[in-house]
Amino acid sequence: MREGQLDWPRAREEIFNDFDRALTAPEREALLGLHKCLMDAVEQTIDPASLDKFKTARAQDYRLLLIKEAAIGSESEYINTARLAAVTTREVNAGRLSADDGLHKLAVSGDAVLTPREASPGLVSKMRNWLGS
Repeated sequence: MREGQLDWPRAREEIFNDFDRALTAPEREALLGLHKCLMDAVEQTIDPASLDKFKTARAQDYRLLLIKEAAIGSESEYINTARLAAVTTREVNAGRLSADDGLHKLAVSGDAVLTPREASPGLVSKMRNWLGS
């Protein structure tokens, strides 16, 4: 590496390591912003013949970080759909993720389908009242 040249693979690795150690959402958000800034800068230097490959790898990196955040505290091998929906919604609101992004759409729709919602006090409540329970 020439003097003054950014060792971006090492910087990327440090972001991932710091992300794994981050204890709060604001710390992780700052690291996601740093990842975006780093990748924006690197993208400007990529050979046009390799640009599509770089953009694919960049998107995979970013999605991996989001999925890692959604899995924090999970004791199973499953992703918490509500947390992933919240994380991707936060990223959409921050402008780092498109509202049309497939991961965001999947997270929001998965949360809507898989997260139990409080039942309205309809027929079951009426039946309990009738039965004196």
